Amino acid sequence: MVSNKKLKLTVFAALLTSISVILKLFLGITVDMFGGLVKDINLSPTTVMFSGIVLGPVYGGLVGALTDILVFLVRPLGSYNPIFTLTNALMGILPALFFCKNAKTSLLRVSLATACAQILCSFLINTLTLIVLNFMPPQIAWFRALSTFIMLPLHIFLIYTLCKATDRYLPFLKIHKNITPPLV
Repeated sequence: MVSNKKLKLTVFAALLTSISVILKLFLGITVDMFGGLVKDINLSPTTVMFSGIVLGPVYGGLVGALTDILVFLVRPLGSYNPIFTLTNALMGILPALFFCKNAKTSLLRVSLATACAQILCSFLINTLTLIVLNFMPPQIAWFRALSTFIMLPLHIFLIYTLCKATDRYLPFLKIHKNITPPLV
């Protein structure tokens, strides 16, 4: 029975990874300024954060990391930078920490988890990486902050709606329990 549940969680994580890759590849808007890529606006973080909330930090981190790696393999937008893979994995791990044992899915909890992950990962770490390691001008921070805070309510709405639908239609996931099985 345990392996059956683990299989369902793994298949659901793979499904979320594929949805995230499709959203980033085909429904994203790339913004180039100052001679380089400044921001890739898409809904991929929604599925990565949702996977962390629903499946736990291990699967959330795997979905985030695999999404970044697969998107780079299909459509590289520059040289590979493992920091972006780590921040994408962190975007799946951080929201899961807000949903420990017996935590209820509330709009406030989803908002805090999403805002924390978006501000820390998408805005702070990725912006600093672009400025320090990719030698982009510091003026990109204004555009990245604006795009992060404009997309934040959309991410919150979609994640909250997906959590409520998952509670109702996919009861085997049990969002309110810490169900992350060991990897081995």
